Amino acid sequence: MNEVFNLTSDDEGRLVLGRPGHADEVDVRIRRCFPWSRPDHHLSIRDADGRELLLIASLESLPPDQRRAIRRWLADTSFIPRITSVDSIDTRLGHQQWKVQTDRGPAEFRVQEREDIRPLPDQRFRIKDADGNVYELPGLEELDADSREAVEPVI
Repeated sequence: MNEVFNLTSDDEGRLVLGRPGHADEVDVRIRRCFPWSRPDHHLSIRDADGRELLLIASLESLPPDQRRAIRRWLADTSFIPRITSVDSIDTRLGHQQWKVQTDRGPAEFRVQEREDIRPLPDQRFRIKDADGNVYELPGLEELDADSREAVEPVI
């Protein structure tokens, strides 16, 4: 059984956690414990110092309005561009220089090590660039033929 709570935004746009018997916590954050494999399970609500205040076992256990609010907040604050197509991958200089289209616009980034491309259990890939940014690459079957041809040699 989940603890009773309410999430609202204050006048400054900060997320506020309200719980019976507790003072309101202002400027809380929501973090997914398993963002790639179980994004709607085990969500941690943390204070501004990173201390966990509440753990949500599953979004599905919440009322629809709370689910929508949490998903909206996560979408607004999480930045993991999803690669929609691959224009090119240049490997001539000892690293991979990717030119891609994402759901957030065109991007160009460098991947230093082959280990920075990690397969996920559901056929997607997590790609970390040389600057520490993370991208999501859909499964190969979801890519167009040219994108697949560019990606297959480096995966």
